[in-house]
Amino acid sequence: MHIARVLVLLLLTLPAAAQIEPRLFEFGPKLGLNLSNVSPSDTVTYSKKPTFGVQAGFFTRLNVGKFSLQPEFIYQAKGTSMSRPISAKHTYRYFSTPVLLGYTAIKHVYFEVGYERNWALNRMETIPTLNKPYGPGKKDDQSLIIGARVNLLDMFSLFSLNLRYVHGLNNVSELKSGNIPLEFANRSIQISATYTFSEQYLWNKKFGVKKK
Repeated sequence: MHIARVLVLLLLTLPAAAQIEPRLFEFGPKLGLNLSNVSPSDTVTYSKKPTFGVQAGFFTRLNVGKFSLQPEFIYQAKGTSMSRPISAKHTYRYFSTPVLLGYTAIKHVYFEVGYERNWALNRMETIPTLNKPYGPGKKDDQSLIIGARVNLLDMFSLFSLNLRYVHGLNNVSELKSGNIPLEFANRSIQISATYTFSEQYLWNKKFGVKKK
């Protein structure tokens, strides 16, 4: 959690400077990392630690006044690494469609809340063999999101940085401890960057190499 606090401070203390103002509709690619874990119902039997996973995809954004609406279409990996009672890596791969509502109270900084729907790409049908990762037991998952976005400045004004906490609402496991079903819910801290491809021509006009 100390890492998350540092990232939040960095996002909030970026200097204000000239930037291409947001237009009504924007789009572009997105790339980032998840620091993920699960919240099991049985915290005595299971010892777990966070794991890193990649996220990549495409975003769209509608800007109206101080508000923004940002649907995304991404691939991402979540999961955890367990060391007790059995050492096993859990890797949950999803196609996800988060939708975020943003509000800017500080210039270039947006505070966001949203909802994420996930469809499992590696659903686990049977227990994997030794040294193979476990997949999610359920075919889909739902999450709530809270976070912040900073639109960068000057020469980097086509980029935005995103910091989010994603809280899974559903049990994604079909594993059992004896006869007792286990409940694993996804938890993630995400940091990512987006590139506003739709505004490239404006950037070229403002910062591009001028012909003699």
